[in-house]
Amino acid sequence: MTAVTKVRGIGEALGRALNDNGFKTAEDLAKAKPAALVAVPGIGARRAPGLIAAAKQATSGAAPVAKTRPPKAPTRKAAQPRTSAAARKAEAEAKMASEKAEAEAKVAAEQAEAEAKARKKAKAKAKAEKAAKKKKEMEAAISKAKEKIKSKAKSKKDKKSKKEKETVSGKSKKDKKDKKAKKRAKK
Repeated sequence: MTAVTKVRGIGEALGRALNDNGFKTAEDLAKAKPAALVAVPGIGARRAPGLIAAAKQATSGAAPVAKTRPPKAPTRKAAQPRTSAAARKAEAEAKMASEKAEAEAKVAAEQAEAEAKARKKAKAKAKAEKAAKKKKEMEAAISKAKEKIKSKAKSKKDKKSKKEKETVSGKSKKDKKDKKAKKRAKK
């Protein structure tokens, strides 16, 4: 009689579980049906036929052959490595920090853009004020020049009209001077 733990693929824990379920020797295991083995904790439908084959080899005295398991069904998606709770937490914190940094950068960029617009607007306003002041100065200079021209024209006109009056009355400046000179001479 061969002990159950001598069968390839059965360790201490599985050996105790098989003993508890009535499989005390390798011979008992070799005669078992896969459905009966599935009732043992730790043995599934895929593992049961392999254990029966290994028990048959152990009882026949032949060299143990590699386990014969049916091929696995292809999986659709590769399994992702498991991460611990601390790693997931750190990853979430890093993601939140990067999102926060992106939001802060966006706010800073918007603020810088608003400041640039305000500077541009202030510069344009100052330029407009300077232009208005220059325009006012030029208008004042032009009106002053016009007044000067008008006053010169008026003074010329006055002189002309005075001359005309003198000639109309028959007295010219020369005549007045002569008259004054005669009066002096008489004295």
